[in-house]
Amino acid sequence: MIDTTHRFRATAALFAGVGLSATGFITLITVTPLVAEDLLGSARWSGLPTALAIIGTAVGTSWLSFVMSRHGRRRGLLLGYFTAMAGSTVAALAVGASIFPLLALSLFVLGAGYGASRLSRYAAADFYEPERQARAIGWVVWAGTVGSVLGPILLEPSHTLSSTLGFPSIVGPFLVAALAMGSAGFVLLVAFPGGSPTEATQKAGSSLPLHHLRHAKGQVALAALVIGQVVMILIMAMTPVHLRSAGGGLQSIGLVIAAHTFGMYALSPLSGYLSDHFGRRPVILFGGALLVSAGLVSSGAGSDTTQLALGLFLLGWGWNLSFVSGSALLTEAVPSENRMRLQGFADSVVWTSAAAAGLSSGVLLESVGFATLCRIGALLALAPAAVLALRRW
Repeated sequence: MIDTTHRFRATAALFAGVGLSATGFITLITVTPLVAEDLLGSARWSGLPTALAIIGTAVGTSWLSFVMSRHGRRRGLLLGYFTAMAGSTVAALAVGASIFPLLALSLFVLGAGYGASRLSRYAAADFYEPERQARAIGWVVWAGTVGSVLGPILLEPSHTLSSTLGFPSIVGPFLVAALAMGSAGFVLLVAFPGGSPTEATQKAGSSLPLHHLRHAKGQVALAALVIGQVVMILIMAMTPVHLRSAGGGLQSIGLVIAAHTFGMYALSPLSGYLSDHFGRRPVILFGGALLVSAGLVSSGAGSDTTQLALGLFLLGWGWNLSFVSGSALLTEAVPSENRMRLQGFADSVVWTSAAAAGLSSGVLLESVGFATLCRIGALLALAPAAVLALRRW
């Protein structure tokens, strides 16, 4: 039985770390496609830095979960957050010097470190009983609400701060990210106790227990996580570029992205409650339905900021339902002694797939337009329902 004070301290530290890191990441990632387009003179490869950040997260979640399985959650989380701080700092230097290759490389490093934030939901679940794990995951994911609100709001102030310090204004969001990632690491350093029951049962250095993904629960969980992330990235990554080309300014872009990230995080406790109360299957189906609706609403938005904000909000909540319920299903599908390694592997698959979506998003935008890109996302969102129909438990 876990001491209540120990559990609260661990959850609070994880919550703070996710909130701080999400603020920095969202502030940075909102402007990255715009910076890339300006440096390259074209939108075609403006999704490359975002894609590399996601590839970095794919590598980072596997790498950090391996570290965690051998040395505990605490060391893995600290390593991740301070790596993300280093990546953000180099990104700021790259933007200031207008060096696109260095920007792309630094986003990969940032993404690898940001894997710590993504794995924090599993660290929270370690401290709770199975019937409460989805709510624990939901509460930690909800910490991203801080980022969803503060990230876009900090865009303009970060430009002013950067100019005041003598840097180009566009460097500001990258400086904010470096500060936020470092602060997240510091919070975990002083406040996260570690020592969950899951850590005590790990088989350090054992091979990946991939046989668990042959079972229906593992396959459905992975499908929900992968498709939710792919659809979200495909549409979200090019929304700032589309909106700017339609005449929208930073304020309009910030509001739309704020609506999206609010949907991604603010309703997480509700998503966790629904998953624990009604079961993983119906919540995954509900999330898929919202993702389909999001693609259709966004495809007809054009330059209408209000409709686009609605579509991006639905996209965010659909992702959240899939993410929270899929994560809880994956956790309960794997015995505790194999859990950390498989969680890291699953997240690597998720982020690798999402990277492909981010990389192709700019190409699709220029080739078929934003409306068709959104319809493609809506079609892909039907996949988890198909897997659920074929694989039952």
